[in-house]
Amino acid sequence: MDGCVGRSEELKYLEDVYEKVPVACAICGRRHLGKTTLLRTFCSDKQHIYLTGVPGLKSDNIEEMCRNISRFAGRDVHFDDIMDLFPALKNLCGKKRVVVIIDRYSDLVYNFPEFNSYLRTFMNRELPSTKMMLIVCDNDSSIFGRFYYTLDLKPMTYIECKGFHPDYTPMEHLTAYSIVGGTPAYQRLFVGKPEDVVRDQFFDHMSVYSLEVESLVAAETEVSSACVKVLSAMASGVQNVRDIADRADISASYCSKMLEDMEHKGLVQKEVSSGMSRRAVYTIGSNIIRFFYEVVYRYTHHVEFESPADSFELAKDDISAFVERGFKSVCMDYVTHKYEYSFIGKLRKKDDSSDSIIDFVASVNANEVRRIMTARCRLLGEPFSRKDLDELMDRSRKIEGTNKMFVLFSGTGFDHDLTEYAKGNVNVLLVSLDDVYRG
Repeated sequence: MDGCVGRSEELKYLEDVYEKVPVACAICGRRHLGKTTLLRTFCSDKQHIYLTGVPGLKSDNIEEMCRNISRFAGRDVHFDDIMDLFPALKNLCGKKRVVVIIDRYSDLVYNFPEFNSYLRTFMNRELPSTKMMLIVCDNDSSIFGRFYYTLDLKPMTYIECKGFHPDYTPMEHLTAYSIVGGTPAYQRLFVGKPEDVVRDQFFDHMSVYSLEVESLVAAETEVSSACVKVLSAMASGVQNVRDIADRADISASYCSKMLEDMEHKGLVQKEVSSGMSRRAVYTIGSNIIRFFYEVVYRYTHHVEFESPADSFELAKDDISAFVERGFKSVCMDYVTHKYEYSFIGKLRKKDDSSDSIIDFVASVNANEVRRIMTARCRLLGEPFSRKDLDELMDRSRKIEGTNKMFVLFSGTGFDHDLTEYAKGNVNVLLVSLDDVYRG
């Protein structure tokens, strides 16, 4: 699939900034989120120069820049020192309206530490006399401090990811999103029936997705062996620092530091919770890493020594359970997209375990009235019945507040009695998987 899927708000933001030339803008987002594709789409109808840092030699960076500038100029442009880059750009662009992109900024600064100073001087003194839109792009948001206009690129929502697979059913969309998340590069690779993709691209230790997970963990952490222990412990179900440290056999202080670093890099996330527990609760933040450690990692010996196809068959129940958990996460996203909300999170007990009936609680604005929403989600199994609703209502009594609404999310539907009851009760909302994917 060519072109940029979704990202309409991001493109509009860049167009708005473009109208303010001369101007500088920073874009950041971890790798594979589609920064380059976004910029390619934005620049498709504009004069532009694309420059990128490379992790090789200083001379490699200079040669790469000279090639791209020469391509734009239609003639040979050459310089030997990085300090000559901005004078060359100003001389070449003159008063023409040009978008100049400097990608992979960290690689450039690694080779040329003085480039930070050159950039700051150019932005303050030279840029205002041009018609240039300067865009600096990197994985690290620390560059934002130098720019007034910034764009922090995030993973795409489950609704936006529908654009990658126009022929998928809602269940197939959910499966793809649960496993690889909102990272555009992973969605583009997810080609074919989900079952075939999972079998061929995960349950083979030399497959694309498996190698990507290993690469992510190794690239984003200084001590990858300890990181694997922490991720494995979290995949087994433990979620607070003390229990993760015990399971991973590392000190609690070291575990806390690792979790903080992994949270900053997007590998784990600190969950907001509601209930009796107030301790920090951590979960694996990346869908693809979570799937690898919660499912594929359990069958490592089968995958590497026996048959990947047989391993996939053995793991089918675990895969279904994983997608079921993914459905609950998507249902939470559905609420945040559909309602104004001040809080949404899981209800937890003293031991940090999740409530078995209430999957999440939210404080929402429904028709300009603040309401407490309690929700129960079921993707597979029997349709929801009145008994299920009664259990939800009964369990919700422990939650403070009187203006409550009860929501059942189902992938298998609702029985007749429940459907009829909900028609006459404004406090009960039944939401199907099709409803969730209609947005």
